[in-house]
Amino acid sequence: MRGNDGREFARHRFLTRTLEVLRSGGSVTGDRVEDWRRVTRQLGLLWQMANAGEFRLSVSGLELVSLEAEALEPAPAGRPAGTGPRGGDLIHPWQATYGNWVSVPDGPSGPLAEASMAMPDQEGVARTVVIVDQWHRVNPDGAPHADVLIDSDALIERLDAEAEHARAREQWIEDRRRWHAR
Repeated sequence: MRGNDGREFARHRFLTRTLEVLRSGGSVTGDRVEDWRRVTRQLGLLWQMANAGEFRLSVSGLELVSLEAEALEPAPAGRPAGTGPRGGDLIHPWQATYGNWVSVPDGPSGPLAEASMAMPDQEGVARTVVIVDQWHRVNPDGAPHADVLIDSDALIERLDAEAEHARAREQWIEDRRRWHAR
């Protein structure tokens, strides 16, 4: 697995770090099921990159153990962790579903397109990437979404979609009026 800019070493560090936290009873993300899900995904990627039979077999076995461990964890409560600054529910990004209106701390708000684990850095720290649709904004650059990296244990705010759609529509009309007035 040489010549891949250290991606597998970063995955190995991520796996080692996360498994150590899980073994001690803690959680990297604040949700042990999500931690196991991330471990399973990274083991799958290591398996795909490997070319040695014995190594692949070991990684495959670890992936099965990880899947079993994920299934044994108690189901996350799914309850909000509190109320955010805009009055919405504070949740983990993976608790939001596609299309939920979310607000990222110090970032954009809009319908959630995706929330997933980013590539671990060389120290084995993996952040969460939250992709938020920006179709509701007049955007001269034409970017359809915003990608935001947040810490793995950071929470986002789920807002009332109907109220946010109405607010966004009003803002869009005003932005469009200003744009055409130039």
